[in-house]
Amino acid sequence: MNEEKVYHLSYVSTGCDCLKFEDIKAILESSNANNKSSSITGILVYCNKHFFQILEGNKEDVVELFEKISIDHRHDGVIKIQEGFIDERKFDSWNMAFKSYNKELKALDNFNTEEFYTYINQKLKNGKDVSLQILSDFFDLNG
Repeated sequence: MNEEKVYHLSYVSTGCDCLKFEDIKAILESSNANNKSSSITGILVYCNKHFFQILEGNKEDVVELFEKISIDHRHDGVIKIQEGFIDERKFDSWNMAFKSYNKELKALDNFNTEEFYTYINQKLKNGKDVSLQILSDFFDLNG
């Protein structure tokens, strides 16, 4: 997964009222499996009914995935934040990393809160990245 340039897309959305632990777990399981086969990496953050996601990979694959995500019935109000090419993946260790402030979802987290901020701040030190800054702010505002 070490391309010279990688396509990056981020968005926010609002989850439906009916989402439960099992639904989020199913989203992560299918994302990890499907993203692996398409060499897509990224992170999904869920805080108090709101999603923020960053997707990274081949442009065609990321755009196709975002089109599917945009019509998923488990959320609405999808707003694209940023897209374009970046020099390197920010979440190359995960097909779909996950972080939540919601206590009932802690078992699904890839980071504890301290690890999350350390990781994001480390990546922000390496250059200005609008999506990473929004990710950090999103987590602060919704937590």
